[in-house]
Amino acid sequence: MKHIPERTCVACRRKRPQPDFVRLSKVAGVWTVQVGGRVGRGAYVCADNPACWQEKKLRRAFGAAAQKVAEQLAQPRAAQPQLTPDQPKTIMTT
Repeated sequence: MKHIPERTCVACRRKRPQPDFVRLSKVAGVWTVQVGGRVGRGAYVCADNPACWQEKKLRRAFGAAAQKVAEQLAQPRAAQPQLTPDQPKTIMTT
């Protein structure tokens, strides 16, 4: 049985398996939604719970940047490619 790391949502404080979260990274002082490799300071927010994306719940973790983080989480992520560890890092389009 393979070990699956657990993480905690910074908004609701619920522990879940890491794939159930959206990762935000702080690089060069700016929090952004992380896709692909992990770089910078990280925080996790529930991917399937829009209540966790509200600015009010994000203030504890992100402070003044909570409004911008909430806006990023509210944007549809369907257009962003999600890579899993067993997928190649290049995405081919036809």
